[in-house]
Amino acid sequence: MSPGRYMPASAEPSGLELAASWKKLETQLTDLACRAQRLSELGFDTERPQTTVGVGDLVKAGALSLRAGQQPVDGAAAPGSSTVPLLAVADLLADGTPSGLVDTTSASAIAETGDVVVAGVVRAFKAWVHEGPPTALGSQLYALRVDPAKLDAHFLAGCLRAPSNGRQAGTHASSSSRVDVRRLQVLQLPLEEQAAYVEVFRALRDFETQLFDAGGMGRGLVSDVIDLLAAGGLSV
Repeated sequence: MSPGRYMPASAEPSGLELAASWKKLETQLTDLACRAQRLSELGFDTERPQTTVGVGDLVKAGALSLRAGQQPVDGAAAPGSSTVPLLAVADLLADGTPSGLVDTTSASAIAETGDVVVAGVVRAFKAWVHEGPPTALGSQLYALRVDPAKLDAHFLAGCLRAPSNGRQAGTHASSSSRVDVRRLQVLQLPLEEQAAYVEVFRALRDFETQLFDAGGMGRGLVSDVIDLLAAGGLSV
């Protein structure tokens, strides 16, 4: 053993802060358990035949419009120009926050609130309803705008984001392959029947978000407790 030294002061949480964090995690886990219980009670009729329609056919029918994003060729926005955030596939693989800015006039596709955004690459495949400020889309990202008289945007996003949907529309088997957005399938249901699906899609989205948050909080607590243990002073 090397000569003993006093442990330096650090920013470990106090006992009260740690207790509050454990209580918050306990509350989240209790809520998650309740959500899981409700979701586990969903019933499915797998014998009932269902028909689907491709995004390409929905575009032809006028039920939605499709715009493809691309990486701006002129690089960064000029000082003083009107700009919007630029979302790229690389951002989705990080934390999902747009990391660039682009001149509004050079953006090929700008997602507005209520548009469905699709990431058309297997390694980052997902679909969601855009909320927040207008955002330009980079390469392999697509903006779909529905006709609200025919489609609910949340219903569309829920159908599109199914992993099996992305697999069948993929051009190759590798994770770097693209997804042919026009081949993605959507359930053919009247607008009034889409509402029940939207409710469950929203519940699953909220469950997924809270599960992610609880996981992050749990990992943080584990790290804090390990630091405290390594610093000594465990009461037994």
